[in-house]
Amino acid sequence: MAFLSDDEVWQRQIELDAEKRVLLVRGTRLTQKIDGSDDLHGYVMVFDDITELLSAQRDAAWGEVARRLAHEIKNPLTPIQLSAERMEMKLVEKLDPAGADFLRRNTQTIVKQVAALKQMVDAFRDYARKPSGKKRPLDLMQLLNEVLVLYEASPIMLDFKVHGPLMINGDPTHLRQVIHNLLQNAQDAITDAAEQRICLLVEKDEKWARLYIEDSGKGFPAELLPRVFEPYVTSKAKGTGLGLAIVKKIIEEHHGRVQVGNSTGAFVRIELPLWEETTSG
Repeated sequence: MAFLSDDEVWQRQIELDAEKRVLLVRGTRLTQKIDGSDDLHGYVMVFDDITELLSAQRDAAWGEVARRLAHEIKNPLTPIQLSAERMEMKLVEKLDPAGADFLRRNTQTIVKQVAALKQMVDAFRDYARKPSGKKRPLDLMQLLNEVLVLYEASPIMLDFKVHGPLMINGDPTHLRQVIHNLLQNAQDAITDAAEQRICLLVEKDEKWARLYIEDSGKGFPAELLPRVFEPYVTSKAKGTGLGLAIVKKIIEEHHGRVQVGNSTGAFVRIELPLWEETTSG
């Protein structure tokens, strides 16, 4: 907790544990000089909610870290993979069967680990990238249907309360990534659930298109829920921990809003401004 004081002005930064919100509190004395001495009349206190400011500062710092890591890690990956594959190709026929099998297994280990690192670099790149500026009028319903074709084997219950196009101003590549991330998270969450179910609801009002995804898994751990959009905050044993951070970044670039919570399982609600609202504003 920060504290500043010179007997006239003081300042403190306070975290509200229940809500994980951070307040900057400033105070000063109210005095009036009477007969050459200060007469205390009370205090003035000002409260500023700086939660979003601190979150934006952390996001900016993580973005710079991700950019640098993506640059430094990416360069040696391809030479490592090519060297391992070339070594296998050159030596495997010169070894006895046991040696050849040993070489193949270790070469494949190198190739698989390089592929995993490349996925990590891609996640770093997605998180650190700047907005594309490729937004255009886009039918969200059409985009959803294109993505859902890839999840036909998944237990997804659809509840589309929108009939016909649902036009927004968006980048189809980035929004497709958002939908994939959320559906993949939901699939992972129900892997060990007794009832495996994913609900996908789409609705709209005068200003917003809403996408709601809920799974029947265990939900977000209570201690992680206030920080799920921060990089590397995850309950998964595998993965980069950047999925929801990237989702939040993309939605905010589209002037939208994203909310997470627990119901029967975990849920994510996304709101995107309708095309008419975007163009008029």
